[in-house]
Amino acid sequence: MSPHKVEALPSAAALPSYGISKNGFLPASAPLTRLPNDYYLPWESIVEVLPTLIETRQIRQRVDELPILDTAYLKTEAEWQRAYSMLAVITQGYVWQGPEPSERLPPTISVPFLKAAEHLEVHPIATYAALNLWNWRPLEKGANITQPDNLVALHTATGSDDESWFLIISNAMEARAGPLLHIMLAAMEAVEHNDVPAIVSGLRYFTESMKDIGRLLERMDERCNPQRFYYTIRPLLAGSMNMEAAGLPNGVFYDEGNGKGQWRKYRGGSNGQSSLLQFFDAALSVNHTRCGNFHAEMREYMPGPHKRFLDDIESIANIRSYVDSHQEDTELLEAYNEAIAALSRFRDIHIALVTRFIIIPARQGRPAQFAERNDIASMSTKMAAEKGQVQELVGTGGTKLIPFLRTSRDETKEANVS
Repeated sequence: MSPHKVEALPSAAALPSYGISKNGFLPASAPLTRLPNDYYLPWESIVEVLPTLIETRQIRQRVDELPILDTAYLKTEAEWQRAYSMLAVITQGYVWQGPEPSERLPPTISVPFLKAAEHLEVHPIATYAALNLWNWRPLEKGANITQPDNLVALHTATGSDDESWFLIISNAMEARAGPLLHIMLAAMEAVEHNDVPAIVSGLRYFTESMKDIGRLLERMDERCNPQRFYYTIRPLLAGSMNMEAAGLPNGVFYDEGNGKGQWRKYRGGSNGQSSLLQFFDAALSVNHTRCGNFHAEMREYMPGPHKRFLDDIESIANIRSYVDSHQEDTELLEAYNEAIAALSRFRDIHIALVTRFIIIPARQGRPAQFAERNDIASMSTKMAAEKGQVQELVGTGGTKLIPFLRTSRDETKEANVS
């Protein structure tokens, strides 16, 4: 829980203080496409050709030759976010370039990356914030960013449209659910005033929103090939936790120079780090006890203000308890249970997506066109597949995929009031 006591609902007016905009957890304006100060050109020049440097295995040499740049010239939050996002994707390339992973991250990246992560209150790894929230641009000024066709990712490790589309689908979902944050806050406020029609209206909007973003998630296959994702994109999203089989028994040593530094283990980028997905659960008081500490741990990978928002919402969430104590109101009861059913169906869509993009490619084996790529970050996955433990495949976030997702879905269904 938050160290500060929440006496009242976070109001719509307070949302900007939590880093929430009209686009939900995405920034109000598109992220910067470059840092304004030319001092940071050494980073920009690497990011510009990152996919080529990874493919030709030259990224480590380029990074080792960098100067250690000072973060003192980063002025705005948008600049800090771009710096963090660039350093995150450079880190992924450096560690996972191959043929073996690098167990050490040099001071040229570690020093500024740790400072940017500390400033933004997020872990120094390629988080969902680095890869999604702060890593997009509209194809034209004023474009509707709730449509994925209008967006592209600023940085990708592979340079492929598949990877950009994979990231951008989540961003369009975030933007499309932006109004939902305001509407669910209004529904919580309506509880305080016994305004049942407003609560019902909020819950019905929630149900329609879940259908809407579920349809977006189902568009993943349009431009992202499951096998290309599995063999070329996914390995470069991996973290340093649970990666013993891939060659990182101790994680990665973040070298800060002058004999300083430490071994660190972090989970890889994962949609489990999306504040939006956790907001759905928080607003409806879905309890994920059986998922262990995973949801709480994922919160540590979110930007500080978003994390505090979720903590505050959880501590004042009142819709489920109100419905529970007013079960005689069938319209209210049905509206809540339909919202729960819609969230559960959304999780089914996610399970189906994971099956298509990870479980099936793992079963089928590597197609010829991906034969040359040494996907070291998939080593633990490959070993599980060889042992026939496909159900035990581990996600980039480091969890056993299908059992975890099913448990998450089942816990959602159990929030039903009856």
